[in-house]
Amino acid sequence: MTSRSKNAVRTYETEIEKSREESNWKKAVDLALQLKARSPQHESLSHFLIGEGKLEAYLDEWPPIKENIERAQRELSEARGFLTLATDESGKKAGVALDAHLLLGKLNYACGSYEDALKHYKLAELSTLTEKELPVRSLRIVAESYAIKGLCLELTSVPASTSKYKKVERESEMVRSFEIASELALLYLQRAPTARAGAALETALQRAPLLHVRHARLHTAVDRYREMLMAVESVSTQALRLTLARQLAEVLMRGVTGQVYRAPQKVAVPQLAGTLSRRREEHVAEGPWKPKKYASFNQFVPANCYEEVMLVLLVGEAMAVRDAVLSQSAEFEAARAHALRNALSLADLLALAAVRWGQLALVLESLERAMKFSFGCAHVWRQRALATAAAAVPQSHARPNSHAANSAGAGAATRALAVWRRAAPLLPHDAASRLVQAATCYRSHWIEEGIELAEQAVAIEEESDGPLLARSLLYSGIGHQMLAQKINARQEKDAANDTCLRLLLRAVSLDAGDHLALYHLALQYMTLGMLNEAMDATRSCLRARSDFGGGLRLCVALWSTACAGPRATRALDAARLARHHYPAAEWPLWALAALQLRWEGGEAALATGKELLRLLNSAEVELEELATGGAGAGADLDALSDSHDDAADAASIRAESVGAYRCARALSDASSLSAARPRAPLAEHRAHAWLLLADLCLRLGRVSAAAGCVSEAAALTPFSHLVLHTRGLVHAASEEWEEARQCFQNALAIHPTHLDSLVQLGATYYSLGWLRLAERTLREAGALEPARADTWRRLALVLGALGEPAAAADAAAAAIALHPLRPIAPRAP
Repeated sequence: MTSRSKNAVRTYETEIEKSREESNWKKAVDLALQLKARSPQHESLSHFLIGEGKLEAYLDEWPPIKENIERAQRELSEARGFLTLATDESGKKAGVALDAHLLLGKLNYACGSYEDALKHYKLAELSTLTEKELPVRSLRIVAESYAIKGLCLELTSVPASTSKYKKVERESEMVRSFEIASELALLYLQRAPTARAGAALETALQRAPLLHVRHARLHTAVDRYREMLMAVESVSTQALRLTLARQLAEVLMRGVTGQVYRAPQKVAVPQLAGTLSRRREEHVAEGPWKPKKYASFNQFVPANCYEEVMLVLLVGEAMAVRDAVLSQSAEFEAARAHALRNALSLADLLALAAVRWGQLALVLESLERAMKFSFGCAHVWRQRALATAAAAVPQSHARPNSHAANSAGAGAATRALAVWRRAAPLLPHDAASRLVQAATCYRSHWIEEGIELAEQAVAIEEESDGPLLARSLLYSGIGHQMLAQKINARQEKDAANDTCLRLLLRAVSLDAGDHLALYHLALQYMTLGMLNEAMDATRSCLRARSDFGGGLRLCVALWSTACAGPRATRALDAARLARHHYPAAEWPLWALAALQLRWEGGEAALATGKELLRLLNSAEVELEELATGGAGAGADLDALSDSHDDAADAASIRAESVGAYRCARALSDASSLSAARPRAPLAEHRAHAWLLLADLCLRLGRVSAAAGCVSEAAALTPFSHLVLHTRGLVHAASEEWEEARQCFQNALAIHPTHLDSLVQLGATYYSLGWLRLAERTLREAGALEPARADTWRRLALVLGALGEPAAAADAAAAAIALHPLRPIAPRAP
């Protein structure tokens, strides 16, 4: 009979332990009541089990937060009574008194009695517990006890009379409680993979490193994050690991950089004795209360901060995408929103880190993956539109003569615009994104599309009186400035110029410190021949930003006009100042060479031209080393970027020349393919430098030297209209008029509106005696650019030879009136 009773009690205990591990508290309480009735000698154990079951069942429904304190005080009185009974002498003999004190600490925490909770933990001697193997349920109780002890220490106030030493000791005890709780929590979740951590354990896992961060112990905080992330993953820790990965990335990005950073240590793999066929352990644990960690001989260890940040973010982003909720049903709305928030936080951090270190492709890949679960999410579409627009910006290290690079750039711009068209309906009030896309359109010479986007931004900012109104007006003005350069019809060109001037004046009135707006206003004044106004705007631009390349460039051009008189030498000073600020750029040397030819002699100009050629040759060597991954891969390649400044470069290039440029590029690429040889980097830039030297030699009367320079340029870009134009000038200098005529006609076949070739063709017709052809050609040039004095001067000569003195006098008067408006310093191609 006694044996049967012992077997029944053992069966009850087994069932109760199983119910406790499964958190089936109703069944555990029922079994404990039956055990109490059947076996009175187990009364203390039954009291503990009943109190535990009632406490845990309540906390499963009402977690221990401040909002539930009053309810807990009312409804946990019965559980408190049973647990208190388990702490008497019989409970100590039964071995449940310690666990009862730990649960009473949890109960008092739920009721808001933090001091009483700490007293129970002191009675349980929690701080001196021996580390040993524990059952799963006991492991959770101890883990929660340490977590709640840390929370109680944090929530209770310290008396003002407490010494500084006691405060530091209390803080250390609190941090240590959280650290032990986090280690035990991870170990518990590894041993019970389907269990939930609960509010207390999740708080402890995140709290310990945050306290280290608060007290500026960044290295300790990073080590805590690393230890938790290196723990073997379980089902219940996936969401928690995602949060920890994000927090570690934030700490590394904000405070741990450069020499402050310390790389993580690789987990030591134990050397196991045995046969060669014995399987090596992939997980190691440092003690009975330590979680298992991943360990492998081929484990990757980041070497620097950049690698660790990218690794953590990529792993976190992969987890976030894996946990994404794809269903659009209403019942999954909360889960879908939670998963989307997690994914967006990781994607945003990844964008910050990747763009900072030039890894834009990773951002695009991440946003592509986010598309599958972010239907209708405006933020994701905005990020994707911005990323594709950034990918369309030409990089300074790209090979400028690479046909594949140009095709890729055009494809990236097309993709950016297509993505934006999808994102626009989701972002009806986002002016900034429209301005970014407008800049992309301007770079791709889609002027009408860019103007439309800029005008949309203007309408949005005017409606809301937003802070980007001035910049929106500026971008709209840049679009009309480019449009005026593109079209040839006089009325449409004048209308575009008037609109551009009105928009730029309004932009400057709204933001007088914007150097870009002032630069484009000065450029527009110069285009309209309003030189005094252009100089005033240029001075304002340089006051706003003294080292701005566009402002210095305009100073050179304005001070080099024929009417400058004694002030003309200031252009030389401006060119030298630009050379000082932009030592790796080409355009200061272009301007300086042309100015030196007028005021310092031909030899000085030739020396500057040779310096330009040396600069381009050195840049070519650096580009070749970069392309082949040589020693110069980290060299400074600002020669391609210093001559341009954000949106300023878009309006400084004649829009109508794009077709000629593409025609010459297509012919040149076809020639390169047929010859089966790759094009040299910076070929066009070097060709322009040779053409500059040819022009200087022609002005100095060195025709043979100029012919040699043209031959060098032709070897680099044989189908460039500029090469053909300069070759025509060489023939004209040698009075070989028929060859000159053919060269100018060939240049116009590639670029029909190239004014220099058109004027020179008219002059060649005049020299050949074909006066009517010369008149027609020069009138076409005058229609394209009425403000060019050289056209009207040559037309006056032709009309005089035709016996039309009145018309010749009018043309000569126009040439005299327009002569001061022609800058001497040429612009760099």
